[in-house]
Amino acid sequence: QDEEKEENEEEEEKKTEDPEGLQDQGQARASGQGADARLAATAAATAEAVNRGYVGRTVADVERDLILDTLDHCLGNRTHAAKILGISIRTLRNKLNQYADEGMSVPGPGEARVAVA
Repeated sequence: QDEEKEENEEEEEKKTEDPEGLQDQGQARASGQGADARLAATAAATAEAVNRGYVGRTVADVERDLILDTLDHCLGNRTHAAKILGISIRTLRNKLNQYADEGMSVPGPGEARVAVA
């Protein structure tokens, strides 16, 4: 009974000090704001890093890298890569033929590019 009485007294003290529980809510809100600020900073840094990869490059260069990287991701599966890219298999094949004609190393169907170290 003594423990129960002490717990009740502690609860009553809390109610008189902060009857609405606003202090806890304020602390939660403040910690949430800190998390939001960290998330925003991380997002900004990521966006800046991504933009550095694109700025100063032509759309054709970015497109080529996207196509070839997607093809690598799909382990050379052209049908799957075309679906991911949202283009027809014919368009993908034409782009790959164009890159090969320009002297780029393009993997054959079912092959992935070999990483050069």
